[in-house]
Amino acid sequence: MALINYIKKEEATGKIAEIYSMLEAQLNILPNVIQFHTASPDLFEKLMGFLSHFFDHPTIDHVTIAYIRLLISGIEEGEYCIRFQSSILKYLEVLDEDIELALEDYNEVQLDPKRKELVCFVLDTMYNKLESKSAIIQLLRALGWTDKDIYEASVLAALQKGMVKVVSTFEVEIDF
Repeated sequence: MALINYIKKEEATGKIAEIYSMLEAQLNILPNVIQFHTASPDLFEKLMGFLSHFFDHPTIDHVTIAYIRLLISGIEEGEYCIRFQSSILKYLEVLDEDIELALEDYNEVQLDPKRKELVCFVLDTMYNKLESKSAIIQLLRALGWTDKDIYEASVLAALQKGMVKVVSTFEVEIDF
């Protein structure tokens, strides 16, 4: 449970039931953290549309996306989100020791240089650790990231930072 009410799987009807079914088929699980967002059904639908943009992203792969979300969750000490993103990374065949290393220091994330620079950029952005924004953005461009990619990864990180706080505030029960 959580401190506020939301639509549980067994209670879902209509569009919410459709989204739940689709997500469960994709994830093989329908965790409480997803159901929790139906505290506002209208916002839930919009949020799922936003997140589906990243599920099908043409240039930012699922491992990079999950690492961004995991590392923000780690810094924010969001236990539920850490577990959820860790499980996604494990499903994507990332080793436990690589996940642990990245959580200890995100600069040690085990990704190729292109993806690592993007991950570190967005984490540095979220926590005011950038000294030369323009130089890093130029480096990201030189590595092949577009301005669209850089912006979208940054927005994903900002959303995750806020969502970790929301999930923690309302004490969503860890269910896996």
